[in-house]
Formats: sequence, structure tokens, C-alpha cells
Amino acid sequence: MARQIRIYRESIELVRISREAVEALPGGHAYLADQLKRASSSVVLNFAEGFGRRTLKERRRFFDIATGSAHEVMAALDVGEALGIIEPATRDRGVDKASHIAAMLRRFR
Repeated sequence: MARQIRIYRESIELVRISREAVEALPGGHAYLADQLKRASSSVVLNFAEGFGRRTLKERRRFFDIATGSAHEVMAALDVGEALGIIEPATRDRGVDKASHIAAMLRRFR
């Protein structure tokens, strides 16, 4: 079951960190909030879907998508920090978590 795998649990934590960043965004940045929410959710959802697939080829495809989404989270956090609307500490926590998840996904793959 995917929920018992560390990658899944770490990905849920990334969703929480992303939510904190989104909740702190000032108005007028809905595009970034939406992107961050979708990308962080995509990590855990694609991992879970891949975990449930039967063939190695299918699993790898979903794990690759999850890895790409983790990188997208990092980029969105970087954009938010560059715009001065995401605190550096929040950005650092999110980037560290997403980077760690991407590395775990590459090994798990």
C-alpha cells in the first residue's frame, strides 16, 4: 500500500508546506498559488498511482511524472521567493523536501 511508503508520507508533508506558502501569498498571485497546489498534489497522486500499476514500465512513467512535479514545486517556490512573496525559510523547507523526494523517487524507480 502506497500510504506505508516513506515517499508517500514525505510527499504529504510537501503538500502541507506548499499550503503554508499558498496561504501566506498576497492577493493577485492566484496563478502561483494554483500552480504550487497542483504540482505538490501531483507528486503524491502520481506516486500513488504508479505504485498501484502492474508493470514496471507503467510504474516508472508515473514515478517520472511525480519527479517532474517535485521539480516544478521547487521552481514555483523559487519564483515566489524571487518576487518577494514567499519567505526564504518557507522556500528553503519546501525546496529541501521536494529535492529529497525527487532523489527518493529516482532511487525507488
